[in-house]
Amino acid sequence: MVFISPKNILVDFLRVKLTDPRERAEDTNNETFDGGGTEFSLTPTSGTLSGITSVQIDSVEKTKWKDYYIDFQNQKVIFYSATPSGTDNISITYKQGTTNWIYPDKAKKTLSRTAFPRINLLVVGGSGERLGQYNSDVESVMHFQIDIWTKENQTFTIDSIKYEGDKLAEYLAHQIMKSFRAYENELHPELYNYTPIGIPRDLGFNQEMECFHSIVEVELKGINVSEGE
Repeated sequence: MVFISPKNILVDFLRVKLTDPRERAEDTNNETFDGGGTEFSLTPTSGTLSGITSVQIDSVEKTKWKDYYIDFQNQKVIFYSATPSGTDNISITYKQGTTNWIYPDKAKKTLSRTAFPRINLLVVGGSGERLGQYNSDVESVMHFQIDIWTKENQTFTIDSIKYEGDKLAEYLAHQIMKSFRAYENELHPELYNYTPIGIPRDLGFNQEMECFHSIVEVELKGINVSEGE
């Protein structure tokens, strides 16, 4: 049984859809493999795997989380069923880098300024409903909080506009919401029914972290999310 963390699904989604102002983990690598198996180990040329951007078999795009899932710890793409035999008929394109900026855990106070801007995800609530009796599936509603942390006096130019501090946090928050609106279908079938919880919230300057702090809150649904595949 495979447990796929909803937070890791969203981490991959945001790493692929958002552009890091500091250009960490933005390098693209492509590897080809002979088909016939289910597990394919990636060998990034710089750092580690950040997020999968495309998987094709015989030039046909496969669906993330439906046809295959990602094992970030072991840097593998794993298909749910055996792939068709062939020579270099499997193409996997992904982001890579020596460090990253989007994580499933909260930023630490000890991080250096070069670790920012930084984004993390938390599951802050939710509910569930059994879709029938006895062994029926359970549909969960998960409430995610996405934290954006930016430093004072760190300026980045994006599309010819300079952003710094709270303005950068606000910009990134709205880019997150824009990504959900535009690409919600790419979370399916593991997650679906994206619902924004209001608009991005500005929490001001956090003295403990010495960062500006904004949050985006969203709800997503999933079937049997705590039980695995």
